[in-house]
Formats: sequence, C-alpha cells, structure tokens
Amino acid sequence: MQTAGMLAAILFATLINPNPVPLNDIGPAQWAYGYTGGLYEAGMNFDPADHLAIGLERAAAIQKPVFLAIGFGETRRIFDAFTEMARNDARVNRDVTFVNAACEGCDASTWATGANLNALPINPNDVQVAWVQMVTNTPFHPLPPQDSDAYRLKGSIAIVLQMLKARYPNLQIAYLSSRVYGGYATTSWNPEPYAYESALSVRWIVMGQITWERTGGLWDTRIGNIDDTTGHAPWVAWGPYLWANGTMPRSDGLTWQRDDFAADGETLSPKGAQKGAQLLLQFLLGEPTAGWFRANDSLLRLRAVHH
Repeated sequence: MQTAGMLAAILFATLINPNPVPLNDIGPAQWAYGYTGGLYEAGMNFDPADHLAIGLERAAAIQKPVFLAIGFGETRRIFDAFTEMARNDARVNRDVTFVNAACEGCDASTWATGANLNALPINPNDVQVAWVQMVTNTPFHPLPPQDSDAYRLKGSIAIVLQMLKARYPNLQIAYLSSRVYGGYATTSWNPEPYAYESALSVRWIVMGQITWERTGGLWDTRIGNIDDTTGHAPWVAWGPYLWANGTMPRSDGLTWQRDDFAADGETLSPKGAQKGAQLLLQFLLGEPTAGWFRANDSLLRLRAVHH
C-alpha cells in the first residue's frame, strides 16, 4: 500500500513533469528538473567514440563467456524469456552460457552485500559479461530534491559494479538497463515516477565512467570509483532502454499495455516478459561491443585467430 506521504511525493513529481518523454526521444532539449535528454551526452543515444573504442577493446577479449543477469523479479522474467529465445536463434553464438541470478525482491541494497553472487555455482573466472538492472524497493523521494531515490540509486549501482569486478576479475562489460513502465502499479514496490527516474540513475553512472576515462576522476561524490581503465569496474554502457509511457507509442513504436503486467500492474506477465526479452535480444544483435553474442562475429574471430 502507498502511504499518504508517498502519494504526496508522487503527486509533486507528476505536477512538475506530468507527461514524461522517454529519454531516447528527448534529444538535446532541456526538460524537467533542468536535465537534457538522450541516453548519452549531448542528447545522443549512442556511445561517444572514445568510450566505444575502449568497449571494443574489452569485447575483443571475451571468449566463451558466461553472460550473467543480476537484478530483481522483472530482470529474472525478462532474462528467462530471453534465454529461451537466444538458445533457439541461429544468429546467437552457441558458446555463450546464460546464468540468470536475478531474484524476486532483490533490489540494489541486496546485491551490494555480495551474498547472492557468492552462492552462485559458477567459476568466477568464467563470467565476462553482465546485464544489470537495479531498483530501490519502496522508494519514497522522487526528483528533484537532493535526497531523491534516483540520486541514491546511482550510488548503489556504482557499489554493485565495483563488487562485480572484484568477484569476477574477467568481467569485461556490464550493460545497464532501467525499469519498464510503472504507471499501472497498484503496489509501492517501484511505481512511477521512480521507474522512469531510474533511467537517470543509469545515465549518471554511464556518463560518470566516461568522465573517469577522460579525466581520471569524477566530481560526483555519490558515485565511487568506477574507472574501468584501472580495474575498479567493468566497462559499462546502456543495454536496452525499456521505458515507454504506457500506451503512448515511443518513436520506435514501443508501448506497454495493461496485459503486459499481472494483476498488481507491476509484475511482468508472460507477454510483457517476452516483450522485454525481444528488446534485449535485438539490442545484443545490433550492439557494436556484443560480437561475442553473435554467431557470425564469433566465427570471424575464430578465423582470425587461426590465420
């Protein structure tokens, strides 16, 4: 149940930003809270060239990887459906092992302890790629105040990335995603505007690492050392951006219908999980740093080694 205070906070955020636009549709324009759009800098939805070059170097080192998913129930449902798709798709490299470690109710604070990962029956040296989707359970402070959950979440994501690199020394790449639409939710687990605002947390992390790469430091004290060039974290980039404003089509046509969710309006239904899985699959089939995932790219690398 949502408390009166939580409802008031959500109403306040709604009054400031009553009709949020997907980050990938905003472009460089200024919008609510003074932020600009885009998944990356300058309103763009793709990696800047210098960051991508580092990512391609990390990707070239990936061989026969364990692809690990960590997150909460939404992550688990999407990755289960995605694994089934990938295993039956001839475009996917058969040497990839999929491990779904996401668990129901496991938010960023749960993952930051490291206990879940320590219990996994996999060789830590085999994990080379991760898909990471973090939330805060029952958030209560929407943007723009400085104690907003979106600001706190970016700190938690940074801790998780540091922990992942320490646990999995060969982890090269972590793709980050924020939540799907939360506007149908009847629970307090992660409704709007928090589902939307979690994308800002991801962008701050990605742009924070790019700043580390360019300058050797970061002014944002909420984000710990996530410098991938010094081994403190894997190289990070956006994975699939999953949010769309309910039935209002995104520029690429994505919508979230009521039947994409279970009765609580928040838990993905099988239909919704399939939709999320398709977004993850299409992302990896087109992502420049995901040659390890694609069968043809894998074959080309193998030929290069033998010649």
